[in-house]
Amino acid sequence: MTTTHETHAHPNYLAVFGALVVLTAISVTSEYLIGQAAGHVVNVLVAVCKAVLVAMFFMHLKYDWFKVYFMVVPTLIVGIVLVLTLMPDATFSQYRNVLDVPPPILAD
Repeated sequence: MTTTHETHAHPNYLAVFGALVVLTAISVTSEYLIGQAAGHVVNVLVAVCKAVLVAMFFMHLKYDWFKVYFMVVPTLIVGIVLVLTLMPDATFSQYRNVLDVPPPILAD
């Protein structure tokens, strides 16, 4: 019994490694060059780029994107719903004591 195996060109791992080194250098120096707040934004974007590079080339997910789609999209939806669900608690929790609102009474 023979099995068919998809063949694809091997990626240039040294180029991917070089890109990861450059991205790491950007994340290390970004806070010193552009400020702390903007540096945090740049660090998050660099982290996403690095995660995508590692997942695509070292985990070989570049060739199985259809499977990744079904892992990433539901996770993003759940994350957005979680943030929207918890936003009222995070927004109004600081005003609870200022308004002298008594804690809720739990029925026995």
